[in-house]
Amino acid sequence: MTELITISDLKVHYPIRSGFFNRVTDHVYAVDGVDFIIEKGKTYGLVGESGSGKSTTGKAVVGLEKVTSGQIIYEGKDVTKKSNRQKIGYNKDVQMIFQDSMSSLNPKKRVLDIIAEPIRNFERLSDQEEKKKVKNLLDIVGMPEDALYKYPHEFSGG
Repeated sequence: MTELITISDLKVHYPIRSGFFNRVTDHVYAVDGVDFIIEKGKTYGLVGESGSGKSTTGKAVVGLEKVTSGQIIYEGKDVTKKSNRQKIGYNKDVQMIFQDSMSSLNPKKRVLDIIAEPIRNFERLSDQEEKKKVKNLLDIVGMPEDALYKYPHEFSGG
């Protein structure tokens, strides 16, 4: 077992403000004490009832929500409180595709360009190298090579 990401006692709490001075009077406990390990080379799904904190957990892990407390360990290093500049490798490797992919993915772009876009943010590759890397990523998730030239609406949403 090679641990890639370890989440320990992850908490995301939102303050509830009220009164004349807009003071914090309580909190919404969106995520309260989540623990899990993601092993290298495995595929995972996060399931739960509506409103159970799945999206908030995912957003906290990728840095889109502020973590109230807990730890996010990536390849043995705590990235919980680091700035984006300090965790460039993490931001490159750990990304999120949102639940409603049809509203998240640009319908005018092919899969090749959608997948290559974040790669371009971190690496300078020739067109041929970029295409090879995207093909490899498709292979990892079990998608055929011809998916490169498809648009998001050409895939099943299920």
